[in-house]
Amino acid sequence: MQFRLPTLLCALLSVPMVALAEIPLTVTDAWTPEAPPGRMMAGFMQVHNDSEEDIALVDAASPRFGHVEIHTMVMDEGVMRMRRLDELVIPAGETVELRPGGLHLMLIDPQGRFSLGDRIEVDLIDSEGRRLGIESEVRSRANQPMAN
Repeated sequence: MQFRLPTLLCALLSVPMVALAEIPLTVTDAWTPEAPPGRMMAGFMQVHNDSEEDIALVDAASPRFGHVEIHTMVMDEGVMRMRRLDELVIPAGETVELRPGGLHLMLIDPQGRFSLGDRIEVDLIDSEGRRLGIESEVRSRANQPMAN
């Protein structure tokens, strides 16, 4: 099948720009505690909304994991339990912290081994389908702050 240049250009220009736009968030100090091989892992970070509108993160993905979920910790009949969130709203101009014992990413079904210092690629996905690629560094859990 042959394509003429004008036809190809028109097709490319018709791709919605939203799919190419990044989420206006700044992520700092992204890290993942080291875990035994084959075990689920977690992702922690600070997420700042650089825009004037709330942004809802609704999903995440990583090529190194079967799937990624957004979780929180809640007290349930005297026991702390993880709960999957359908969305995590980052208010306009504010920072939300994902940290041990609180909000976090759950990295499920690891595809390979991870060692201290490795970098894990993760895409954060908002309610408009925009993606923000980040890297999370594998670190020791020791001396890391817990959520209040």
